[in-house]
Amino acid sequence: MIATAAAMPLAAASVGSPTLKFINGPYSVGGCSDLTNVTLAATTNGTTPAASTTVTVVLPSGLTWADGFTGPRSFTTDPNGKVVLPAITAKPNAASTPSLGASMTGANATAPVVVTAQVGAKIYDVVSTGNPPATGIPLGSVAVGHGTFLNPDGSLVYFNTVAGKAMPLATNVTSGTTILIGGTQSYSTYVSGGVATVQDVATGTTITAAGVPNGSTAVGHATFLAPNGDLYYFNSATNTSVLVASGVSSAKVSLFNGTQPVLTFVAGGVARAYNATTGSYVTATGVPAGTTAVGHSTYLAPDGLLYYYRAATGTAVVVSSGVSSATTTLYGGTDPYVTYVTTGIPAVYGVTNGTYQTATGVPANSVVVGHATYLAPDGRLVYYNAGANAPIVLDTGVTSAVVHLYGGTDPIATYTHNLVC
Repeated sequence: MIATAAAMPLAAASVGSPTLKFINGPYSVGGCSDLTNVTLAATTNGTTPAASTTVTVVLPSGLTWADGFTGPRSFTTDPNGKVVLPAITAKPNAASTPSLGASMTGANATAPVVVTAQVGAKIYDVVSTGNPPATGIPLGSVAVGHGTFLNPDGSLVYFNTVAGKAMPLATNVTSGTTILIGGTQSYSTYVSGGVATVQDVATGTTITAAGVPNGSTAVGHATFLAPNGDLYYFNSATNTSVLVASGVSSAKVSLFNGTQPVLTFVAGGVARAYNATTGSYVTATGVPAGTTAVGHSTYLAPDGLLYYYRAATGTAVVVSSGVSSATTTLYGGTDPYVTYVTTGIPAVYGVTNGTYQTATGVPANSVVVGHATYLAPDGRLVYYNAGANAPIVLDTGVTSAVVHLYGGTDPIATYTHNLVC
């Protein structure tokens, strides 16, 4: 009896099951950063350390070993039954909460890792050189307007640089943009759930664009192109829509003096313009049929000729030939300034003074994305400072960008970019 009683504790200790646990969580890491000192503890029976035991660790998609390897790795426990894992790197596109997995003979363990995503969007003020990250804008978003991004899930978000936070505008958005009324007031135009809408970003006032057909596309400030080619301007003050033209193939909107919407468009192949404030139309005489509206009073012909139409004189000016991309903004609210690429060479043209300049230092074959701003083939976003005749590289790895003139003269680039760990 005594011998049997003495053996009982040993028998009880041997019947426990092996265990494996992550013991120093919870774990968190930033995208493109390393998670270190992750520790596992193994036992043979819940209490006795499992020394010299093989533990295999599997990383989820979005996490890699620091040397770039993504497959499972095996480790041997120390005399205390523990394994301290080498550094684990989170990719920029890692899921928000992936899980680590580990196993040994007779036991398994998992542990979540909270990944703080790196911001894939920014705002660049060319004058002040301020370049805040647009926190809250996920990777894969597209810059569509001043401070505004269309996210992969269809949500439209405005980033408030003063508050330093993202402000949701709408969901289920198919197209949208944000411009600056008076040079400073952010005003969004978008289509949400097929419904045309405008919104004053500062006040949050949202108005359905009555009279605009469902399924239209936002093409500029308060302006929508319907599926059948009808172009509408929505006057929020009177809550009415104006059918500007039919058979429209392209359209752009600018704000003369910062407040008067001027629609530049092509209808039935004919280049035209419409002042929404006065209700007046002009036909761009001298601009050939079949062009594409690319900016204020500016049209790109299929043969690469770029035209600017001077409404005051009723004449069309050929800005350049061999043009692949272009736009025209109103600097100071009234001065047309053409940014373009001709035979691969970036250039600018001041319509008022007739001055041409090659954008020295801007890479060849770049694409115009806004006022004096180009996206190079290698992903560099470059602003051309005409006064200094010098380029300014705003960022690298850029995937989309738009530029607006704050106060009429201060270029603000809104853009997205890839992250490389």
